[in-house]
Amino acid sequence: MRAFICLCFPVFVMFTCGCGFLVAEDKWNHFAFSASITSVATAATCEPVESVAVTLGLGLLKEIYDSWRGSGFQLTDLAADLAGAATGGFITAGICMEEFP
Repeated sequence: MRAFICLCFPVFVMFTCGCGFLVAEDKWNHFAFSASITSVATAATCEPVESVAVTLGLGLLKEIYDSWRGSGFQLTDLAADLAGAATGGFITAGICMEEFP
């Protein structure tokens, strides 16, 4: 688990700091929002899988709304949501497990 945290943390920092010259800013926003929501939910419940699922549900609802009123449904936005949710959820779970084994 520590190796996973060590691998995900630089990605998390890179995404949340906006260091994205290869990816559109919108994708960074999806990543950061999902990571933050999942981190809070995981810290509150210590259930990273359920927190990731709820966050992905919110991302899916946002994409459905975009398909009706916005820029259209984009799978790449959902992929950024998944990456952010997994990173935020499992890093927070790792921190929770170390503090409360």
